Amino acid sequence: MTTEATRRPRSVTLAVVLVMLGSLVAATTAAGPQEAAALVLLLLAVCFWFAVRAGRGRRRARTAVSCLAAAILVVSAPFALDDPLYGGTTLLLAALLAVPGVVLLYRPPAEAYVRARSGQRDGEFAG
Repeated sequence: MTTEATRRPRSVTLAVVLVMLGSLVAATTAAGPQEAAALVLLLLAVCFWFAVRAGRGRRRARTAVSCLAAAILVVSAPFALDDPLYGGTTLLLAALLAVPGVVLLYRPPAEAYVRARSGQRDGEFAG
């Protein structure tokens, strides 16, 4: 039986979906050299893994998925801006999906969920 504090808020589920979609859209723009595409695909896979773990209330996974989403956007930016057809539109779409997702991961309902899942009290910090 789950208590209200340990039940995952809908905002956390939405955040995970938004981060995953934003990262996927950003990764589709990296069609440059083979090394860059491989790097972006690796970052994408790791980002997906951490996003799932962040959705389960893991504090460090939440931090990691935030950093990885930003890294994917930064690595994909030169490729998106060089695209003659869409320009930076795909990068803008990716940012419009991923950034609100990351913000939702740090809102008070998500913070209460992470705190309840990690067994912390209000005044403690475990990192």
